[in-house]
Amino acid sequence: MTKKVNKRELDDLDDDVFEEEDDEDLSSGPLFDPVSGMPIEGEKPRTFSRKEAIDILQTTRDFSGLDFRKANLAKLDFSNCNFQTSNLSYANFKDSNLEGCNFANCSLWNANLEGVNLTRANLEDADLDYTKLRGACLFRANVRRATLPTDLIPRDEIMRSVNEGTRISR
Repeated sequence: MTKKVNKRELDDLDDDVFEEEDDEDLSSGPLFDPVSGMPIEGEKPRTFSRKEAIDILQTTRDFSGLDFRKANLAKLDFSNCNFQTSNLSYANFKDSNLEGCNFANCSLWNANLEGVNLTRANLEDADLDYTKLRGACLFRANVRRATLPTDLIPRDEIMRSVNEGTRISR
């Protein structure tokens, strides 16, 4: 048996289909709360983008626990931001201002920190192995128990930057 459908019912069915498609578009928004910068409960973790970083900078400046692997964050002012326990592996911070940032227990493995200002930054227990630091200034930075890129840059040069404010030349 087939049911006959009149034109009005068919139009109503088409509207329902379009409404469902519109609902799907609305649900594909960001996976983080723009006010708190934290992932929305129940959403699977993912890597954040430069645009999302800028949104967080304009609100909370709290990046703790977020994943910014391979993100291009060059030439931004992140001064006094909290990146504690974040994954910033392969991130590009070239020429950014990271003064006073908290990178405690953070992964900066193989990140590009060339020309950055890390004055008074907390890098305690951070992983900076293979990180590019040419031109960076680490004046008064806390590097206690941090994994430093000593295969690329002599520890003396890093400590001179921490103590005297000189820029790293290698």
